[in-house]
Amino acid sequence: MEPATVEMIASLLDPLYDAAIEPELWQPFLRRASRAFNAEKAAVVIHSSSNNGTRIFAGLGISSEAQTSLARFPHSSPWFHEIQKCKQQGWYAGSPEDVVPLEVFRRSRLYSDFFRRNNIEWAAAAVIFRPGEYTPALALTRPSSGLPFSTREKTALRNLAPHLGRVFRMHEALGSLRARSAAGQHALDLMGAACITLDSMARVVAMNRRAESLIGGDWLRLREHRLTAAVGAQQKLLDECLLQACACGEGKSTDPGEGALVLHSAQGRALYLSVLPYRANWMGFEERPSALLFITTPEEQGQGEHRLWQTMFGLSPAECRVAEAMKQGMEVGEISDSMRIKVDTVRYYQKCVYRKTGVRGQGQLLRLLARLPSSVPES
Repeated sequence: MEPATVEMIASLLDPLYDAAIEPELWQPFLRRASRAFNAEKAAVVIHSSSNNGTRIFAGLGISSEAQTSLARFPHSSPWFHEIQKCKQQGWYAGSPEDVVPLEVFRRSRLYSDFFRRNNIEWAAAAVIFRPGEYTPALALTRPSSGLPFSTREKTALRNLAPHLGRVFRMHEALGSLRARSAAGQHALDLMGAACITLDSMARVVAMNRRAESLIGGDWLRLREHRLTAAVGAQQKLLDECLLQACACGEGKSTDPGEGALVLHSAQGRALYLSVLPYRANWMGFEERPSALLFITTPEEQGQGEHRLWQTMFGLSPAECRVAEAMKQGMEVGEISDSMRIKVDTVRYYQKCVYRKTGVRGQGQLLRLLARLPSSVPES
C-alpha cells in the first residue's frame, strides 16, 4: 500500500474511534473523511432489511429532503444487488462502476430518482455486514463536476472497513447500555469489568453486579451516592480523577484528566480504576451519565480485556496472551520464553492478531487496545 494511502487511513482512525465512544463526534469524522476523499457529501447510513429502507445516521452536506427521499427509496438497484453478494466476507468497499456497467447503473431507479435529483454522479461506500436486521455503511459522493473515486481511494476504503466494523460493534455495545435495568446491566457485564456510571458531579447513577460486589470492601465504599476510598489518604486523588472525567463528559472541559488510578487497601492490595468521559444522551436512565468507571481487581486484570478481544476480533486465547505481552512492551524473544513456545509461533500469532484487528503493526495495535473501554491501567 502506498505511503499516502497509509497516511490517509491513519488520519481517520482517531476521529473514527472517538465517534464510537461519543456519537456526536461522527460529524468531525465525516468532515475529516470528506476532506481526505475529496467528497462533497459524506454519511453514515443504516439499511434495514425488514422494510428495505435506509436512513441517515449521521450526514454531511445532505439536505433533509434527500434524507427523506432515501428513507423511502426501495433498494432494487443493480449496485445494491451486487453488494449483497459480499455478505459472506463480512464487508464491501467500492463504487457502482466496479461491479455494474455504468450504462446499466444509470438506467436504475437509484441513479435517476436519487443520484440525479441530488446532483450526485460518483459514489463510493464501505458496507459492514453484521448479524441482525441492520447494515451500516460509510458513503461518500461527488457531483458531476468531480472525478470518479480512484483506485487508491478505494484501497483506503477497503483498509478502513475492518475499523468501521469494529467501531459499529463498539457503538452498538455502548448503545445497548441505554436500556433500563437488567438489560443495561447485562451489557455492562459484557464489557469485561465491573462498571459504574457517574453523573456530572461524580455521583453514582447505576452499577452492575460485579461493581456492587466490590463496593463496601477493602477499597471503595458508597456514601450518599458518592464513592469514597476506604483508605482516606487516597480520597483526594479519587475525587480529582472522577470529577475531571465527568466534567469532560458533561462538556465543561476538554481535558479528560489522567483517566486511570490505582487504589490500595490497608493491606496494600491494588484495585485498578479506569474512568471514561461519556457525552451521549442515555435516555434509559433517570439521570444522564457523564462518565463510565471500570474497576478491575489484580486477579481479574487482563481477563476482562481478553474476553472483549475474543468477542470483538475473534482472537483465540493464545492470540490474546501474545497481544497482552505486546501491550506490555515485550519483544518476540521474551514472549517466546514466557509462553514457552517457539519464536516462529510467536510471529505467527502476531500476524493473526494484526490480521484480525485490522492493524499494520505493534504501534497501531497498542493504540487500538488502549482505546477499548475495558482497558485497565498498568500497575
